[in-house]
Amino acid sequence: MQASAPPSPGQLQTWVQRAAPRRRSEVPDEILSALSEGWIESRNLVEWLIVDRIHLLNRLLTQLQCHCGSDVRLASHDRKWLTSIKELSALKQSQAIGHWLCDRITLGNRSYQYMVGHPSDVVREWTAFVVGGAPGLTFARRLAWIKTLADDSNAGTREIAWLALRPHVIEDPMHCVPRLVPWTGSRNERLRRYASEITRPCGVWCSHIPLLKQAPEIGLPILEPLIADSSRYVGNSVANWLNDASKSQPDWVRRVTRQWQSRSPTPETERIVRRALRTIGLRAK
Repeated sequence: MQASAPPSPGQLQTWVQRAAPRRRSEVPDEILSALSEGWIESRNLVEWLIVDRIHLLNRLLTQLQCHCGSDVRLASHDRKWLTSIKELSALKQSQAIGHWLCDRITLGNRSYQYMVGHPSDVVREWTAFVVGGAPGLTFARRLAWIKTLADDSNAGTREIAWLALRPHVIEDPMHCVPRLVPWTGSRNERLRRYASEITRPCGVWCSHIPLLKQAPEIGLPILEPLIADSSRYVGNSVANWLNDASKSQPDWVRRVTRQWQSRSPTPETERIVRRALRTIGLRAK
């Protein structure tokens, strides 16, 4: 793919206002090119999956050199590595590129700030992997750095933001859960949901958290403040958390949801309970 000239403001506005495609065949070539150049962000999973991440990385490195004076470049062995990841899934490509950048981008420097504010959601998600992989940081410091991405306007970037830090939760849930509890009291529904989603015992597109599957009560300090959350975005995450736990600890989930219904007889809690029990198929009442 050849690099294209930057779009005019009018063209960019037209692209931004486009309808989200339902399938790959609905994505025009100019949109595919704009996504892979990094001029625009993906609207949905269909677009996210087809971004040419190899091309986008090359474009990003050029932009970092021009705008930030960066000296990050692809060496000959790096180009062989890029060829080797072409057959990976979109997510694994992003993980690999994010980890490669982690060794070359310093948190908070000009290149990092440029990436955090990049028009491409894929570039911003690479930044999340930089936060996740940065050496020598406590989990609390990682949360401080990831906060902007956890509150990103793009839903896909928000998903990668928790995915990037999840390995640290898997490694030490007892340490990480208390650090996430303050986020459950945030006025921002995206941050409240982040605390729930990153600790789901099974989760989506990610490794499980064995300790939380065996002892889901460890997660209660995160779940309890959210039992009647007014946001469906948050409530669905809490319900999915409990549904995950029900696959290994169904009796515990039944007991907890009964307690919640008794303590919080609200429509929000009832909806969370119904969704939480969908796999084990038994109402808590």
